[in-house]
Amino acid sequence: MFSRTPVWLVLWSLALFTAALLLNTRANTFPYFYHPDEGEKAAQLITGNWNFHHPMLLLTTAKTAINLAGVPLREQSVVEAGRWVSAAFAAAAVVALSLLAFAWRGWVAAISAGLALLLHHQFFELSHYVKEDTALLFGVACTFLAAYLCWQRPTPARAVALGVAAACAISGKYLGVCVLAVGLPVLWFAPGAGRNARLMWFAGALLIGLLIINLPVMTQPGAFGQSFDRELQLAVHGQSGTTRSVPHTLYWNIFRDNTTPVMWGLLLVFLVARWRERRSVTLVEWLIIAFPFAYAVALSFSPKSNDRYFLPATGILTMLAAFGVLDGARLLSRWVPLRWATAALALALVAAQLPSWLRYEAAFQNDDNRELFDWVKTHLPPDAVIAKDSRVQLPSPKNTRVSEHFGLLPQTILAAKFAADLGSIRELRKRGVTHLAVSDSDFGRFFLRGLRPKKNDEDAFERRKNFYKKLLRDGDLLFVTERGTVLYLHPGLRLYRIPPPEE
Repeated sequence: MFSRTPVWLVLWSLALFTAALLLNTRANTFPYFYHPDEGEKAAQLITGNWNFHHPMLLLTTAKTAINLAGVPLREQSVVEAGRWVSAAFAAAAVVALSLLAFAWRGWVAAISAGLALLLHHQFFELSHYVKEDTALLFGVACTFLAAYLCWQRPTPARAVALGVAAACAISGKYLGVCVLAVGLPVLWFAPGAGRNARLMWFAGALLIGLLIINLPVMTQPGAFGQSFDRELQLAVHGQSGTTRSVPHTLYWNIFRDNTTPVMWGLLLVFLVARWRERRSVTLVEWLIIAFPFAYAVALSFSPKSNDRYFLPATGILTMLAAFGVLDGARLLSRWVPLRWATAALALALVAAQLPSWLRYEAAFQNDDNRELFDWVKTHLPPDAVIAKDSRVQLPSPKNTRVSEHFGLLPQTILAAKFAADLGSIRELRKRGVTHLAVSDSDFGRFFLRGLRPKKNDEDAFERRKNFYKKLLRDGDLLFVTERGTVLYLHPGLRLYRIPPPEE
């Protein structure tokens, strides 16, 4: 199918990749230590001592890019280079999904899907972190594109491409193994002879791809085994001393927050149309349609939850909504010309993405921790003593990286993951603490419905919860910024004068 317009497809792909890369790297120079994982990633990229908490696709690619570009081996420089790599994976995923849309439904679907994904706020945000989510998305998108093409014409070359793409998905995150639920049925049931041959070509390409991308794993199998077990335990039992009942409905909210009413309508139109035409829908199409829903259900059975885990489902659902443009236009053609209906629905899909994209773009331009730093320096006396949560980025004696970016403060800063762990409010007052700086991203977890402490962590959970409850109730609030769109730059900061002694 691609042979009809190869030049235009290449030009479209290059233009789409370039636009996505340029947009998704805007304002990506904020301090590396704002994200709790980027400092760890920087250390691995600088030293080459891998912890294998995730497979190696992102770090291997980032290390290669850093070496080729001669990036200085300093945390901030390395992390900014890694953010460009994350953005490149996201841009490549946008292209792959657009090409899949072309192979499936033609140019209108390809352009609608490409532009809707180009302006999707979740793609934009996650491109700004050195995290594996965009690498996983890239692998998933390429696997589905290769699977679709392999179903159309199951040649050895396409089986190899499918194996390499699946290797990228699995090497993006351990969760990427889920793509085999699409790839293997396609290889098994694809029309034509040669099933065993294509399975062998696929298996060989998959194995070689995994070995090349994850070569460090081969040299340190013990470290890999420990890290894999750690990730498995977090997925099963939760993290940070908290867990939740499963299955849960959190990903329904995440679906709502990462889609638009226009997308909901177009998705519904698409799904109804496919059901009505179900006799002509191929196996690979059913598998791709079912993937985001099955993926969300699978995620709901893990107490470890985050909206970024939903990214592959977001990408596929956005593409399917673009298909709904064609189905919806066909319905509207009873009243308006088909081309006008198509243009209107495509424009509505893309335009609906713009407000949230602009909100996220603006969020990356502002830094609440910098604002708090300046406020403390200007408004608090030099002899003030401030106890703080971990997401509050004020320079403490044990954390010189903040002072390297913002400078020094005359005030004394006491730091802990939770300010509550430094002692009760009464004990802090006796130690001379005058102020408490806390973050909704830290203390907020103690007030979330559905979240509960792990076994043996109940006492610590209740102690921290009571500490923050008293502070929020009795403290004298001096400075506040709301928990916002980009949590690492807007973690919900509050500065209190410590409550007075109880009568």
